[in-house]
Amino acid sequence: MRKIGLSVLVFAFPATATTRMLAQAALVVPAHDSVALAALINDAARVNAQIPGRLRAYRARIETEMSIVVLDSGGRERSTQIEQIASDVRWRAPDRYDQRVVGYRSQSIGPTFSLMSFFGGWTVPTLYGNRLQLGVTSSSDPNTVVNASRQSLAVHPLALNRDQYYVFAGGDTAVTLYSSARRIPIAHIRVTPRANPPGDAILFMGDMYLDADWKQIVRMRGRLVEVRNGKVTINAGSRIPGVSGASFVELVNQEVNGEYWLPAFQRTEIQARIALFGDFRTLLRIVSRFDDYRANDSSWTGPEAPAGVRHNLTFASNSVQQRFRDWRTPIGAASSDVYYGELNDLAPAEWRTTVDAGRTRFWPRTLGEVFRFNRVEGLFTGVAVEHESGDSTQITTHGSLGWAWSEQTARGQFGIERRSGTTITGLRLERTLANTNDFQVPFSWGATLSALLGSTDNFDYLDRWAASTSIRKSLGLRQRSLFSIQIGPGRDRAVQQNISRGLYVARGEGFRPNRGIREGNYFRSVASLDVNPEVSGMFVDRGIGGRLYYERADGTVYWQRLELRLAARREVGPFQLYARGDAGTLLGKPAPQVMFELGGDEGLTAYSYKEFAGDNAALGRAVLGYTLPFLRAPIQLPSRLIVPGLAPGVAAGIHAGWTEISGPPAQRALLELGTTIDPVTSLPVPLSRPTDGVRASAEFLFTLFNGAAAAGVTRVIDTHGPWKFTARIGQGF
Repeated sequence: MRKIGLSVLVFAFPATATTRMLAQAALVVPAHDSVALAALINDAARVNAQIPGRLRAYRARIETEMSIVVLDSGGRERSTQIEQIASDVRWRAPDRYDQRVVGYRSQSIGPTFSLMSFFGGWTVPTLYGNRLQLGVTSSSDPNTVVNASRQSLAVHPLALNRDQYYVFAGGDTAVTLYSSARRIPIAHIRVTPRANPPGDAILFMGDMYLDADWKQIVRMRGRLVEVRNGKVTINAGSRIPGVSGASFVELVNQEVNGEYWLPAFQRTEIQARIALFGDFRTLLRIVSRFDDYRANDSSWTGPEAPAGVRHNLTFASNSVQQRFRDWRTPIGAASSDVYYGELNDLAPAEWRTTVDAGRTRFWPRTLGEVFRFNRVEGLFTGVAVEHESGDSTQITTHGSLGWAWSEQTARGQFGIERRSGTTITGLRLERTLANTNDFQVPFSWGATLSALLGSTDNFDYLDRWAASTSIRKSLGLRQRSLFSIQIGPGRDRAVQQNISRGLYVARGEGFRPNRGIREGNYFRSVASLDVNPEVSGMFVDRGIGGRLYYERADGTVYWQRLELRLAARREVGPFQLYARGDAGTLLGKPAPQVMFELGGDEGLTAYSYKEFAGDNAALGRAVLGYTLPFLRAPIQLPSRLIVPGLAPGVAAGIHAGWTEISGPPAQRALLELGTTIDPVTSLPVPLSRPTDGVRASAEFLFTLFNGAAAAGVTRVIDTHGPWKFTARIGQGF
């Protein structure tokens, strides 16, 4: 039996107490005697320049997750694509690296390309040597003969010419670890690129941790900076105007056999931000964990690499990948174990929550502040500006102003916020076009694309003036939950449809009239608690989430509204379960604009648009899917493109809803929403009606890409009705 000493395995898991200690230590770099620091770096450079003589090769298993994550303006992550990849690897001194993909599975919100199409390498076999490849490599790099002139390697902070590129600080012991054999002091060094390094290079900026006894690298955590002609040319990672980006790496080693440090955990995160989208950010995250080390074992069952090829990436047969079951973690767990905020101290200056000097910039909070299209405003265009104080007060002022061209109306907002840790307090004045839809999915910003291109606007609107003061606090270790309170005066005014269609419209179709509201002034109070809001059928984050929401208005118009939401997503082997339940009630005399409306896009898809309404409502939606045991392996196309396996399957779902009118006040509000003439009695009747019991529809689907795309049939099941064709991308709730 092989004996492998993983003395400091805790370094492989960033959520552990030990690694949190290192992260906290990175926040403050102590001043250190320059002579002692230089001696420490010189010793470490000498040791790490050569691979330990006793280490000739190793074999290991790597489990990797590649994910695409959307970051909203509140700093909450939502995953749109996750791929889990199991690889067997063999490394041979000095630089031969074989990698064979033996297992694969994925989840996504729709058909997409695999991220392996763009990255041919996503792990670093060792941190020994003068130059190293940090993070990911291009899909064209593996399986090719090395050409030194085309390599894009980072200058190692311990390279012989390091002083031309870097300055160092720190060197004190940040934390002391203990293994079964020895006491391990860990020295922390802050690495910063020089202002004018020579030539062209990719440099590392961040933290380096050393085993102070053995002088070997334990951990590197930082951001990559590109230098051209002696100047930093891509401070934020992009040459495209209005687009900024940054590449972060975290490389953590573990002690193996009590002799050397080899990879345990590696993370590459490429973040991109488009100015037009404001605080929203897209993250490409790759997290890998190494285990089952077999030191000095060079045996290999995969194809041998041709001469001159350093990194040989191959794929096992489809049948081998489909039979693979030896997953260490559930899909999605590795991606959710880390959080973008852990890298905030390394981010480009314009991304940070605190800045050294005040600045003013074009910075919309949402795309709708600068561009939107709907049947009330027509085309709306605007500008948004933000100013940060740049001092210890952490005060941000934000304003936007725009013009609705068909409605001939100005709308916008002005707000000031102060951040203190995870708490934000603010004041806000605004005039908005609010919508009255209920139980909405995440990122429901309106109907811009469907209205503009398809003349479909399934929202109803009102004009709202409001002034408010608010407190928001992010909760949890990774700030994935949010508690907020908001109070202030408001006024609602009715609006009307001002355009009849978008760019394209089907014969006999077009925009429907806007539904009615009750106008008035009021003082509004809102309290809400969101727990794991990323969990929904719209995204692929697993777990359980919920929302509790209370709203009250007192004045010439009055309401009290209470809502509860629960959502769950779970994968167990080939089975997938997605479920969401919403319930709400109005207390006292309801206003029409807060009545609950169901039907069409508002749940109960087999029924008409907002066919049902009431002052009490509940809506439940669930889908159970099964992925068939074939065609799961990724498909390699020409030009190195890879798509996730077709992964066909079957699914069954049910949507059930209920609404109730509790009394005359609710009946009056129902009539104010709008009426139509009954063709039999010639009397006005409400556009919407209570459900008179539970209404439900069932669906049976054939799915592809692990449920990301589906087509099948649906019908109402509370009454007799025909089967109808249905199709969708994602779950839609």
